[in-house]
Amino acid sequence: MSPIATRRHPRTQIYLPSHCTALLSRDRTITLEGKADTVGQGGLRLLIPTLLAPPMQITISIAGEDPLGAHVVWSGPTRRTDLGIVVPHGLRFLEEISEVVFGNLLAALRGKAQVQRSPRLPIRVGVQVMLEEGVRLATMLNLSAGGAFITTPSPPAVGEELHLFFTLPGTHSPLSLPGQVVWQNGIRSSNGFQPGMGIAFGAADTEEASALERYLTHTPPR
Repeated sequence: MSPIATRRHPRTQIYLPSHCTALLSRDRTITLEGKADTVGQGGLRLLIPTLLAPPMQITISIAGEDPLGAHVVWSGPTRRTDLGIVVPHGLRFLEEISEVVFGNLLAALRGKAQVQRSPRLPIRVGVQVMLEEGVRLATMLNLSAGGAFITTPSPPAVGEELHLFFTLPGTHSPLSLPGQVVWQNGIRSSNGFQPGMGIAFGAADTEEASALERYLTHTPPR
């Protein structure tokens, strides 16, 4: 994970499903699903489909970890991403997380995250997903050296291993890359993102890895 060191506390970039409950009034709450985008000792950035106004108080759980109390310090504007339409929110924890506790939280999230170690390239290309039970046809919406997002109405479970077969635009030789599901978003989810799965690539054949690297090097990322 690469820290974003532009605040009092560095933020670490992650991309994980999050579940939050917002306190609208003394006796009314709303439950929302979204994605944690960055996280630090003092707070995080959250992407959800609903605009929450500062200083609304919320409770948030990142990828099933223990819930944390926070309040909204900024929100908006609504933006369109390659995965769907979302509203960014800046959250500040009600109590700053200690260095030790934060280290433990990052260690727990590390194995669950689709870490953006390299820029993502928006792309729309058909892909064959080979699973243990057979082959599915799906669509890849973004791609990096470390992984991809693939939209499909019934994504397999987190941790499931698979193989991807696809041909990059402007090329003629199909690629075959192993991977693992690191997060997934079901079709019934209410977080504003398209249904699908985040894939982390495994060890690929040298020729395949080189072809992917060449393509990404010569195609401007977002």
